[in-house]
Amino acid sequence: MTIIDASQHLRQLFDENWLNKTAKQQGFCKRLRDIRPLELVSSLVSALGDGKVDAIADLHRSFNGIHMDTRAGVAYKPFHNQLRKAEFADFMQVVTCRAMTLFKQELCLALPEKLKRFEQVLLQDGSSFALHPDLAEIFPNRFKGHSPAGVECHMTMSLADAQPIKLGISADTASERDYLPEAEQMTHKLLLADAGYVGLKYMADIERNNGFYLMRATKQINPTITRALHSKGKEVKALAGLKLKDLKQRRGARTQVLDLDVQWQRHECRMILFWHKKEKRYLWWLTNLPREEFSSEDVMKLYRIRWQIELLFKEWKSHNNLKKFVTRQPYLVKGLIWASLLSLLLKRYIGRIAQSRQKVRLSMLKIAKSTQGWFEPVMKSLASKSITQLKADLGWAITFITKNCCRAQQSKSRQDNSLESIFEHLNA
Repeated sequence: MTIIDASQHLRQLFDENWLNKTAKQQGFCKRLRDIRPLELVSSLVSALGDGKVDAIADLHRSFNGIHMDTRAGVAYKPFHNQLRKAEFADFMQVVTCRAMTLFKQELCLALPEKLKRFEQVLLQDGSSFALHPDLAEIFPNRFKGHSPAGVECHMTMSLADAQPIKLGISADTASERDYLPEAEQMTHKLLLADAGYVGLKYMADIERNNGFYLMRATKQINPTITRALHSKGKEVKALAGLKLKDLKQRRGARTQVLDLDVQWQRHECRMILFWHKKEKRYLWWLTNLPREEFSSEDVMKLYRIRWQIELLFKEWKSHNNLKKFVTRQPYLVKGLIWASLLSLLLKRYIGRIAQSRQKVRLSMLKIAKSTQGWFEPVMKSLASKSITQLKADLGWAITFITKNCCRAQQSKSRQDNSLESIFEHLNA
């Protein structure tokens, strides 16, 4: 992708006419006055994505600074009043969802052949953080000892696009399963999820819709083993008919890897067990991936890919200011979550442009935390609608990123867990 193409995509997202129209449709701006959508979105993304933001006052200063004109600023109170409106959260959600759509079109990750049979590989997880105690009635927290109020962000991420495709925001007490992708939309897709998302009905619905899942199993389940194979494919007949908890209690040497067919509550699926010597317990995964195409080792390697969404959450929280702000305004909280995610999407987009243009292996984490000097100028160029300046700032950003954000060589102990090594294994 050329810098011209990239700048066009960015200008499409930060198009003033579209932002004004969207703000009016959402009821955020009935009349365009001092706090205009283009300058507001640009300043929020710039502040949240470029350094540490401690308070709403920091966002206010960023908004006044984005104009490059001291006469165009606004006082703190009208700025705060605008952001506390319910329509602010709705407006930022629409803008961020548009960014998800725009930025997935060009920069798809090359997946292994085994994964190309799926239309999409989706990763699911959630992350929570505490809020002001006065928000406890709206956002109750599961862990009240830490804070009575907490919010959880439920994310669905596309592996090929290396970015979120869906976000749900709820109280920390909400069920994680309510934010899973609809089973009816999982046809020819693969979902990777943690143990908190395991549900027999949902798994059966995915299979009924010709979809696939791979989830880490919870400790509470106790299915019946109907068939057992060891890592070389030989059947272990002595295990057939046992309950899973009976297998855990058996004495003697443990088979390191077991590939099981299991059944409980009229549901059948495949279960992979791996004996962890140090912890002296089995790790296990549930899946409906066909044994003929995906060996037990393939399944265990494939599940490690789910770590990509954990890395994204770390990047989001550590370098895009996804955190507690000292505010009692629930809609301001939601709006800033969407704005924070938008800053992450923009930085990842520019990083992926640099990676594809220069053909170098870059670290998204280094890009996220090395924004000083290039991210704010890009946002100011978008706010000022200067096409020439935007191309120049974007060119400098790409040059800086390619020279300073290359991936370091991983230690041998971590190489086998890297995304590249997992892809190599699946391609072998």
